[in-house]
Amino acid sequence: MDSARDDRYNNLNNCDMNKYEMMTLAKGSAGEEDAKKLSKEVKELIASLDGKVIEADFWGKRRLAYKIRHETDGVYEIINFEMSKEKLEKLKAKLYLMNNLVRYLVSAKS
Repeated sequence: MDSARDDRYNNLNNCDMNKYEMMTLAKGSAGEEDAKKLSKEVKELIASLDGKVIEADFWGKRRLAYKIRHETDGVYEIINFEMSKEKLEKLKAKLYLMNNLVRYLVSAKS
């Protein structure tokens, strides 16, 4: 009977993955190749925190409406992923330290 309870508990823990959408803005001055490297790093970071990338849409270089950190252009990407709520804070802390990442926005999907 205890093993059945453990199986149910493990299944519940696997279901606590939430869906998120993240938009990243990389430095336009770094170029699209560096932005693609950054994109790969972000996806690897999500995977290292037991997350799963569902879809990624690389928008490329666009003009910013206003300067951000002396940048007039930025490289945009939207990443849809699943991750536990507890690991999301670790992801945000590590994204904050990435050099070529100007801004990011993570929003929960329903």
